[in-house]
Amino acid sequence: MRIRSLVMTCAIIALGAGALYARKKPRTTWLDKPFTQWNKGQVVGLFNHSPWALTRAYRGQTTGEHGNFNPGVTGTSGNATLGVDTVTYSFTARLFSSEPIREAYVRMLQIMNHYDTMPPARQQIFDAKVDGLLHADVSQEVVVTLFYGTNDPQSARDLNQWFGTQTADTLRQNAYLYTSSAGQVQLIKYLPAQGGGGLGARFIYPRMLNGKPILQPGDARMRFQLYVPQVGQTIYLDFKPSKMVYKGQLSY
Repeated sequence: MRIRSLVMTCAIIALGAGALYARKKPRTTWLDKPFTQWNKGQVVGLFNHSPWALTRAYRGQTTGEHGNFNPGVTGTSGNATLGVDTVTYSFTARLFSSEPIREAYVRMLQIMNHYDTMPPARQQIFDAKVDGLLHADVSQEVVVTLFYGTNDPQSARDLNQWFGTQTADTLRQNAYLYTSSAGQVQLIKYLPAQGGGGLGARFIYPRMLNGKPILQPGDARMRFQLYVPQVGQTIYLDFKPSKMVYKGQLSY
């Protein structure tokens, strides 16, 4: 009995030591897996609601024939109460120059095209098509994509016309990135939404100012701000650098 008791005691100690070791091991998540192993739910979550993708909703009352917007309460996407006379706008900003967002986009394309069940030869063709996106040189640029939408058809047409006719020059005084390290960062290039890619318009900013990255690990936020006349106010989306760590590095 004494020997059996000793064996049980040693087993308990070993289990306890194993649990202690497990607690000390670095915590891993699905983000630590290769992006080709992400499932649809993980991809959708990363692409729409993550440190690299923020959504903001605005609401107000429509007036008149064309549903002009009276600025109302702002909140997160989905909080607006829809009604007969309520128009809502939503804006999703994504840091498309960040590695996780580009990987999530490619993984989404893979899932939509049944990549996992493709023959190897077809997978190679697919990989070649998305290689430029996955390995894009973003060493000099920060790319913010803005996807916008509304529940009012006329307002949707107005938004599409406005975003579709803007240029870097017309937006330069209205579309900024802001960090505490660099201050206000001016737009250098703008591309309207194209095709059905689901990304929206692209706002491109310099990654370096005065020889330094515009975003530093100690910065509390990186704000994207844009005045949208259809909403009647400036929209603000604040990214938190402390949460934008991917593969051990700040990614944006």
